[in-house]
Parts: sequence; structure tokens; C-alpha cells
Amino acid sequence: MSIQYEEPALARNYGVVDSFPKDFGYGVEEPDIEEESTTSSDSKPRILLMGLRRSGKSSIQKVVFHKMSPNETLFLESTNKIYKDDISSSSFVNFQIWDFPGQVDFFDPTFDYEMIFRGTGALIFVIDAQDDYVEALGRLHLTVSRAYRVNPEINFEVFIHKVDGLSDDHKIETQRDVHQRANDDLADASLEKLHLSFYLTSIYDHSIFEAFSKVVQKLIPQLPTLENLVNIFISNSGIEKAFLFDVVSKIYIATDSSPVDMQSYELCCDMIDVVIDVSCIYGLREDGNGSAYDKESLAIIKLNNTTILYLKEVTKFLALVCILREESFEKKGLIDYNFHCFRKAIQEVFEVGSLTQRTGRLQPSSSNNSLSSVKLGVLNGSAV
Repeated sequence: MSIQYEEPALARNYGVVDSFPKDFGYGVEEPDIEEESTTSSDSKPRILLMGLRRSGKSSIQKVVFHKMSPNETLFLESTNKIYKDDISSSSFVNFQIWDFPGQVDFFDPTFDYEMIFRGTGALIFVIDAQDDYVEALGRLHLTVSRAYRVNPEINFEVFIHKVDGLSDDHKIETQRDVHQRANDDLADASLEKLHLSFYLTSIYDHSIFEAFSKVVQKLIPQLPTLENLVNIFISNSGIEKAFLFDVVSKIYIATDSSPVDMQSYELCCDMIDVVIDVSCIYGLREDGNGSAYDKESLAIIKLNNTTILYLKEVTKFLALVCILREESFEKKGLIDYNFHCFRKAIQEVFEVGSLTQRTGRLQPSSSNNSLSSVKLGVLNGSAV
């Protein structure tokens, strides 16, 4: 495997924890929401992490958004307060995660559950697949039914967690059983319109990142536009697969229309780790100044099976990671030109999103113009 880099200088302090500098991440957590006054950040979409005690909720949050090593989560104390984690990585991935302790009775009369559910975009209920999940299914039904009555627009996600200790057959059987029981409970309560999505997850592989990617994508109103832009780019550049990644969390916020192969996704995640690792070691300037990731960030990894991984910066927090063949990469100039058009369109989508947040309404003409311009640019590029 050969690696070529064009990397900028990196962060001043780069104590590495599981492939990322400690300061190359999100903001600190803010404990106990009941003690805080309402701020502008409370208007951001919320993702609620719920489940029984020791089901793995805090471990998921630490591994995905704070780059904690999975082995270190063994020493996490049980959560006894509600923690609010503000994830402000981009205008597309811009939300809060609220981690609920398993023992909290959030249906207590003194607890304002309507306020919590009213501003929620997604509710993730975590079930420990290695434990008896009968009680967890009862709590799941109670939680989602109450939340649905308050806010029927919530996306309900079920993580069947800690499946790393199960055989493949046991995983499938557990997912089928949980799916059947949960939906039977909803049917008995005349809640057939309430849709649950199920994912098999583990913090010891990339399944938790892929599951969170699917959850976050549902909260991105610009997702169809982003996917269209990626499709236009790869179809005119000879690229087999492309992911638009949030670099810090390794969540992909968009990909092309072809099915996601888990092995391809893992390769791209590992490439981000390699780029950050090598950048931390060799990318610092003598004066210690510079950022960990900027507009000049670029990396090429050539595998021994004629496959090339190509990473380029899109915005301050996003990277496009492509998988292509060596023969396609011979037209690197064409790919770079098409990428320039792609990045320009993505930035225009960002501008439209920011304008929408400020004015409270969408500007359709600007959004359509950004999409048209990337079509024109890529198609012209392919004719060069």
C-alpha cells in the first residue's frame, strides 16, 4: 500500500485517542438540563438516547462523538443525570444528543416530557441483545407510544446493541424476535402508523457508525440534493462509490444511489483514521500553528488490488471519500475539475441552509441554481 499526502499543519495539541487528536472533536458535554436556562441552542433538533441501565447508551455517545476507545468504555460510570451534548459539526449535522439515565422516570408528573418530545427529531432506544430484553421491550413501547402522541413527527430508531458477542444466526433471530414483538405491541395499542427502524449495532465495529449515519440522514432536509450531487459527480468521473463524511464522527451524511457495502464503508472510515494519524505525526509546523483539517487536505491511498481511495476536503467539517479503479484515476485532472464543481455546489447548499435558518423560509431559486450549476460543470468537465 502506498500513501500520498498533501496535508496542512495540524492542531497544536494532539494527544491521540483512538486515531483522533483530543481537541479535534466536538464541544464538551453539558450536564443536567433541568439546571440550565433556555438558550438558542435548545432550538436545534434533538436526538434522545434512551434505554434500560447498562444497555450501552453512554458508550455509544462516547465512541461515536468523542472518539473514546471501545475498551475504555468499560470504565464508564452509570449515567445518573440527563446529559446534553451539543453536536455542531456543520449546518447539516447540527443537533443535540440527550443521554437519559436508564433509571429515570421521565413520565413523572414533575418531569416535562412534552417539552422534551416536542423538540425531538429522533428517539433512539437501545436494547442490550445479550440480556433478557422483555423488560426493555415494555419500556420501549411505553416510551415510543407516549412520545408519538406528543410529536408524531419523531423518527423512532431501535438499536439492538452489543451484538458483537452473538453468532450471525443469533443476531438475525434476535432482530426478528425484537421486531415482531415490538410491532405486535404497537398493533395491540392501535399504533400501526408508528414506524420503528431496527439496527444491529456494536461499538467494536463500524455498525454503530453506519446506524448513526442512517439516523442523522433522516434529520437532514437537504439530503435528496446532496445525494443528487454525489450521483452527478461519480457518474461523470468514473468513480465506483463515494461517501460524504463528517470527519470528526465518521458519520456519512450522504452517498450515491448504489447500495452501501459494509466493507467499502469500513475502508473509507479507516482512511480517515489514517489521514488524521499521519497528519498528527508529520503535519505540524515548527511554530505549532495550523488547523487539523482545512481546504488543502487531500490524501490518496493505493491498495494492492488496483483500487484507489481518494479523500478531499469539501468544507471545514466534511470530506468526500471516493473508491475508484487505477484506470479511472488516470484522468485525475478531470476528477479534480468535477470535484471543484461539486464542492462549489455543496457550499451553495450550505449558504441556502444558513439563509433558511435566518429567515425561516427556503429560497427555492438559490437551491435550484446550485444544483443546475454542478450539472453543467461536471458535464462540461467530462467532455474535456
